[in-house]
Amino acid sequence: MSDYWGYDIIKKLVSEDDYDIEFVKNLLAPEIGAVRRFDQIHTKADLIACLENNDELNEENVEPLKRMTNNQEILSQITAYRPTRVQHPVPVNLYQEERLAEDLQQQLRIENVSPQAAPAPVQQNYVTPAAFTENKRAAVFKKISEQLGRSWRDLGRQLNISEGAMDDMEDRYPRDLKSRILYLLKMAEEDEVYDPRQFLRRLCRGLSEAGRNDIRNRVEETMSH
Repeated sequence: MSDYWGYDIIKKLVSEDDYDIEFVKNLLAPEIGAVRRFDQIHTKADLIACLENNDELNEENVEPLKRMTNNQEILSQITAYRPTRVQHPVPVNLYQEERLAEDLQQQLRIENVSPQAAPAPVQQNYVTPAAFTENKRAAVFKKISEQLGRSWRDLGRQLNISEGAMDDMEDRYPRDLKSRILYLLKMAEEDEVYDPRQFLRRLCRGLSEAGRNDIRNRVEETMSH
């Protein structure tokens, strides 16, 4: 199969699948392990994180994902999946894959898409959390602070920044919108301080939901180099 879904795409689609979480937890109880961990799992995303922490699920072993869904389209892609080192002669951009996962999830809600119809991700440079250097962070923040403009509150809401906190930012920087936006970004970043990749994904998704795909594209382009 020439078209494929990467590991992150498959995880995202499985995590958003509506297959009963309690049933799935019982299926995977041996892999989950301790009862304390079992009781802390409330969503598919929790379960996936637990299995990855236990090294029961990773790019080399996606078998547990097969027991987490009954969606035939997703199952067929899990069966066809090959690890990144095998299927990607040129690695892919993880932030582009995140957007592709969102598009595919929407397609699966609307129609029964055949495996042949699933679009292939664009080949890009591989981006890892370590690649979020101080220079790239500064470049990303600079682009957003210079181009976001009046959309700053829309982005703040998507990043779960409270209206009160944004009011304080406006009081702090009444005539300096760029500094206000930089402060907003730093506050949002603090929530994901131990996972730079997760912060970037959240930021890119927030830009899209705030209606600023133009800036999201520039952020993804910066992280691709």
